Amino acid sequence: MRNTAFLLSFLFLSTSLAAQIIDLPKDSSKTKDKIAKQDYIILNFNWNGWLNGGDKVDVSPFSRGFEVALMYDQPLGKSPFALGFGLGLSTENIFTNALLRSRNDSVDWVSIDKTINPDNTNREWDRYKLGTTLLELPLEVRFRLNPKKRNTFKVTAGFKLGYVVHSKEKYVGPNYLYDKDGLQSNLDQTLSMKTEDLFGINRLRYSVYGRIGYGRFALNFQYGLQPFFESGRDADNVIPIQAGFSFMPF
Repeated sequence: MRNTAFLLSFLFLSTSLAAQIIDLPKDSSKTKDKIAKQDYIILNFNWNGWLNGGDKVDVSPFSRGFEVALMYDQPLGKSPFALGFGLGLSTENIFTNALLRSRNDSVDWVSIDKTINPDNTNREWDRYKLGTTLLELPLEVRFRLNPKKRNTFKVTAGFKLGYVVHSKEKYVGPNYLYDKDGLQSNLDQTLSMKTEDLFGINRLRYSVYGRIGYGRFALNFQYGLQPFFESGRDADNVIPIQAGFSFMPF
C-alpha cells in the first residue's frame, strides 16, 4: 500500500506540473514554426527479467513493473534532436521459484521441497516475489523525424541513475519452516510471509535504455549496468533487464 500511494502521489504531482507548463500563454505569431516541446510525462508498463540468474532459480515470465517520469524537453535548435532530463520513480516485481536467503554475509537461493509427507503428494507454489522501489534520474537524447509535430516517428536513447529506496519479499505457499523438533512436517499448511529492507540488494543502480515509437506510444527496453545484488555475494552476477510499453500523455 505504501508503494502504491507513493506512486499515485508522484503521478498526480507530475501531471499537475506538466499541465501548468503546457497551459502557459503563447504568442501564436512567434510560435507558429517553433519546435514543439513534448513528452513531459512518461509512463512505462514493463516486463522485468534477469540475466545470469544461475541454475538455482527461474524467473517467472509474468514478472512486471511500472515507471513514471517527469521530464523536461529541450530541443537542440531547429534540428530533429532534443535532450530530455528529469526525475522518475519505478517499481520492480520479480517472481521466482526459489527463496532468497542470507548466509554468512552472502545471499543464495534456496529451493523449497514441495513434497508433502507422508504420502509424497506434490503441492505447487502460490507465490514468491522480490519487490523494489527506485528513485531515478534519467538523461536521454531524443530524435523526432518531424520535430514540429506531435505525431511523428521517435527514437530515444538514454542513461539512468537510480537508488533503491525500498525492497521487500513476499511468500505465500507451503509451510517450509521446521518445527521445534527439527522436522519439516508442515508442508500441508499454508505459510504467508513478508520481509522488508532485504539484505544484499544493491542500492545504487545505473542502466542504459531506449524507446522507439510514434506519437504518444512507444516500445521501451532497459539493460542494467549494475548487478541486482551487491558485489561479493553468491548471486552478484544477476543483471536486471526490462522491456515494455510506453505512453506519453503530454
